[in-house]
Amino acid sequence: MSTENAKTTPVETVESGGLLPLSGWALELARRWNGATYSLFVLHGNIFDLFPVQEESGLSYVPLKTFLARRMFPSRSCLLFYDISSGLSFGSADMQRRFFEWLEIYDQVENTSFRETGPPKEFLRLAPLLRRFFLRVAEERQRWQGITLIIDFPEKLVPASEQSQASSEERMNLVTLLKWAAAPEMASLDIGIILVAESAAELNARLLQNPHVAQVRIDLPSIEDRLRFLNSGWLQSLAGGRPSAEWSDFTTVELATRSAGLNLLRIRHFLSEAIRNGAKVTQDLVSASKKKLIEEYCQGLVRFKDPKPGVTLDRVATHAAAKKKLRELAWLIRNGKTEVLERGVLVPGRVGVGKSYLIDCFASECGLPVMEIGEFRSKWVGDTERQQMLVLMTVRALGPVIVVVDEADAVFGSRDGDGGDSGISGRVFAAFAAHIGDSTLRGRELWVAMTSRPDLLAIDMKRQGRFGLCVPLFPAQGPEEVLELFQTIAGVRKIVLGPDMIEYIRERLGSEPLTGSDVESILMRAKERAVLAIRDLDVQRADLEEAVASFIDPLDPNVLAMQELAAVLACSDRRYLPEKYREVDRSVLLGTFATVKQRQSGR
Repeated sequence: MSTENAKTTPVETVESGGLLPLSGWALELARRWNGATYSLFVLHGNIFDLFPVQEESGLSYVPLKTFLARRMFPSRSCLLFYDISSGLSFGSADMQRRFFEWLEIYDQVENTSFRETGPPKEFLRLAPLLRRFFLRVAEERQRWQGITLIIDFPEKLVPASEQSQASSEERMNLVTLLKWAAAPEMASLDIGIILVAESAAELNARLLQNPHVAQVRIDLPSIEDRLRFLNSGWLQSLAGGRPSAEWSDFTTVELATRSAGLNLLRIRHFLSEAIRNGAKVTQDLVSASKKKLIEEYCQGLVRFKDPKPGVTLDRVATHAAAKKKLRELAWLIRNGKTEVLERGVLVPGRVGVGKSYLIDCFASECGLPVMEIGEFRSKWVGDTERQQMLVLMTVRALGPVIVVVDEADAVFGSRDGDGGDSGISGRVFAAFAAHIGDSTLRGRELWVAMTSRPDLLAIDMKRQGRFGLCVPLFPAQGPEEVLELFQTIAGVRKIVLGPDMIEYIRERLGSEPLTGSDVESILMRAKERAVLAIRDLDVQRADLEEAVASFIDPLDPNVLAMQELAAVLACSDRRYLPEKYREVDRSVLLGTFATVKQRQSGR
């Protein structure tokens, strides 16, 4: 598009003639379009949503294609739509008539019959026809002022795949789009092609990396977008004009806040379902619906853990230094001091040490929802990046939220990848690193990464600004901590520890490096013995002694030693370490870790 032509029919970015001012992704697309330096655009992200257009009767919400036609390009001479199912369609009957008038001339010149049979559905056959049409536009600029071609599901035309695995048709489609993007005659006209895909990662990488192609991401709606949607009139009409207090415990402002992480279409779904079924919109309904809808949107890739009333870090035994630091973070969150919050917290520790339980209690003390990232990797080309995009887009819109990543070394991957996955691991790592390192999200997202092998976590992730705060966890240190573990878990399991049992724990187990999972296993075996002896909950010292005598830790001690040393070496503050590690020279620890690791790998 030439600068001259772009100025004659620009996309209106501010309020003009009753048009709603553009914002967010729409404003970015309009500015890049009006810049007249691109002919090919990739529009991706939250494409299956509703978008606002101004009408005489007020604000109306429409699908993306309608929004593009009525708000972004209302004055185009010809607006074309294409997908492999429907073929070519048009923005209006007049546009179709004018195109078929040109098509009749084309038939006469080329001895074809497209005027009667219609344009071919196959993109490979349609592309040369469209190119001739674009050239015709160049000859008749006054008649054809502005042409836009919108292609739905472009991932079916140029899917992400290795060049050697792409079909001949896919290669030709790719070449066609790249030639359109870079063609001088396309750049000299007010002609643009927009590819609309849910995930840019599903498209061929050569297309995305081409400098002639512009990418614009549609994020989930902001709180301002959600509030405008709720106040646009459809909700009041749905409720039959009744006051909101009759069908909801919340005002529209409160609903806009509580619906973070949902797109407008899903907000309409759950509110319509509630109102039409006579269910009042309560806190429980909003939380349950939001959790269900987000998990559906992310296709089971995330799991929510709601804060539990009354659950605090007081329920965690031992880990005094870690609890103290996490309480400081919780205070900052509750008091809105988010500008000094860390972006991420790394919590390493050997298996069974209680990492997950500690973070659950921390989240409940903060009062924030917890989103745990599940397995999002897929064997299908493009699926891994698409699913990661859904997760990160939801996290960005959901805040404030605590994002928990278990087995973080495996989830995040590494910059180099493993060399056998076509670069997927490297791209996944880069996307996570860029998102977590985004300082504009400080205070909205607190990422917590848990791992028993922090040494396998890429060094880029452990730097300041990502997971620079590392709070390791360790087994109980000494008789008092061992006893604290037993008393805390016994209280949860409704087991009464008598004085003789406490004495036995101090003397027999006080020097053992026990974890919460070890203690729970011992206590449950003792309780089982009492139940089998028809004594119900009356656990006695003999039961405990037998449980301890029969207990065998099946885990390799060398593996546990390696995991503990890895946690020590990853620690970011000496105050979080047990006394026995605080003054040990780091070079000594590194040597010991290397020895243990070599011994383990040599088995």
